[in-house]
Amino acid sequence: MESKDRVIIPDRIFRLIADGDRQAFEELYRLTYRPMFAFCLSLTMNREDAEDLMQETYIRTRNGAHLFKGGNPMAWMMKIAKNVFLMDKRKARLQVIRLTEADDGKQASSLTFDDISNAENRLLIEELFTKISEQDRNIIIMHGLMGMKFREISEELDMPEGTVKTRFRRATEQLRRCEG
Repeated sequence: MESKDRVIIPDRIFRLIADGDRQAFEELYRLTYRPMFAFCLSLTMNREDAEDLMQETYIRTRNGAHLFKGGNPMAWMMKIAKNVFLMDKRKARLQVIRLTEADDGKQASSLTFDDISNAENRLLIEELFTKISEQDRNIIIMHGLMGMKFREISEELDMPEGTVKTRFRRATEQLRRCEG
């Protein structure tokens, strides 16, 4: 599965954003909002939470643009999103521990994928959320939608490259079987 819509972010964009260039930030958003939303949705499994996570990710990206030292900009932004997600998850866990009688709070998530324009990608993502593990979803989103190389995914997920390739292959095969 090769992505025709690989996200290409100009090298200069984070320097411009760090210098307060609003148009550069708007360009970054325009280039990345669809795959970033898909990634945030894969983490949260809920549209509203994904939107909140995405907003916080862009705020932190803007405020921390001066910290970007090169490499894959999309992977850097995904790391920000993942860190925000994990911090929020930890905070929520602490709140549950503090409550004497915690309500499970699990609701059926109303997953909609209207913000992903390509209908084929939207259908694939809907299938991903119901048929494979979160880690496999993330690998497919990172490679198929964001255009990341297996080596980059391996570094991001702290997993051997061979494992990433195997999980990608098995997950895509599993999805193909579900189509039939």
